[in-house]
Amino acid sequence: MSGVLTVSLQDGLLELTLARPQALNSLNLELKERLGEVLGQVAYDEKVRAVLVMGEGRAFCAGGDLAEMDPKRSPEEARARQHKLLNAVFLPLARLAKPVVAAVHGHAHGAGLSLALACDVVVAGESAPMSFGYVHRGLTPDCGITYVLPRLVGMARAKELLFSGRRFTGAEALAMGLIAEAVPDGEVIERARARARELARGATVALALTKRMLDQSTHLGFEDVIEIEAYSQAVTRATQDHAEGIAAFAEKRTAVFTGR
Repeated sequence: MSGVLTVSLQDGLLELTLARPQALNSLNLELKERLGEVLGQVAYDEKVRAVLVMGEGRAFCAGGDLAEMDPKRSPEEARARQHKLLNAVFLPLARLAKPVVAAVHGHAHGAGLSLALACDVVVAGESAPMSFGYVHRGLTPDCGITYVLPRLVGMARAKELLFSGRRFTGAEALAMGLIAEAVPDGEVIERARARARELARGATVALALTKRMLDQSTHLGFEDVIEIEAYSQAVTRATQDHAEGIAAFAEKRTAVFTGR
């Protein structure tokens, strides 16, 4: 438990709740540092098999905390702060060797929407307001979104969203291919938690390697990808989960995976 982040672990599912509802869960320095600490611990915690990220109150995350943005900060200092944010929070989240689900039940803007998209699966409310509003603050995009966004929606749509900074809804985000699922607003947390629990019960070694292969596939050649697939299959064939999967198939029952 923390003043800005609530942490709960049950049955292999780690729930992280951004807890600054009075500021729409905007990312201030304390919250970013706390997220970085937890993600650093999670990476090596075998008890954690999946992660669910959500927000308290009426927002998922409204982006960076404007109250902490100092226009007098030098470019060097601003760059150093950005590097710290990316290396402590966004890269660890995106590269975490465990499946991560985001529950976007309300506002998600700028770095807040980037935080959601750093997760593997995004479940959003159909009318949840979203935007990349950097241009309205005279800023360029950050948090890796210029890498992630074109790969999700294509370059033309990425330019339209970033150049205009316009708002759109969870339903529109689904239609664009930006997120995995849009559900009625009141069902977001329940649905996202169900998906996260299902992943936590899964063959997490195979899931982790699949996640890594998909990440690498965006910048590797076909031959390289085939080699990585062959290596990953060799690894997963030696796991207890693979043996359990084969046994469960033969016995016509549901597999019980342990992540080993």
